[in-house]
Amino acid sequence: MTEGTSIDINGLIRGNEKSFQILFINYYSVLVSFAMKYLESQDVAEDIVQDVFVKIWESREKLGEIDNLSAYLYQMVRFKSFNYLRAEKIRQDATKSFAEELDEIEMNEYIKNETFRIVMQTLEDLPSGSRNVFSRAIQGYSAKEIAEELGIAVETVKKQKQIARRILKEKLGNLFTLFFAMW
Repeated sequence: MTEGTSIDINGLIRGNEKSFQILFINYYSVLVSFAMKYLESQDVAEDIVQDVFVKIWESREKLGEIDNLSAYLYQMVRFKSFNYLRAEKIRQDATKSFAEELDEIEMNEYIKNETFRIVMQTLEDLPSGSRNVFSRAIQGYSAKEIAEELGIAVETVKKQKQIARRILKEKLGNLFTLFFAMW
């Protein structure tokens, strides 16, 4: 605490911002240093100390019940630091547990579903003529059957199929080879 600057508890209780400012200036940096004894992050320590000051301001009417404000501030910082560490450990344990539960089968299923979604979205993004031709081609229809069904020339079917293959190859890269190399 700065020499010669005393904390006006009654001013704090009444909501005097100058009294609060003096409290903040006198304790902020020492409380951050104190929090750093428990925490590894300067940012987290600063956040915790700021939270303590917010709590002090919000419950300032009860400050008259506190015998030693300095000890109370340190106790609040320690308590909030421990709560943060406990919550962080719970979060890390949950993340680790979740990762362990995702076994290879689930991961493969996820990859398969996501790959299918990407391929289907890419097919939807094709120009309509190319999409109509290509979707029939991958269902096993011949160029002649597609031409007859759509009422277009066989050469148009071949051209639309070629356009679709080029676009899909550009957008899908190696996935194209995996899924559509035979068409």
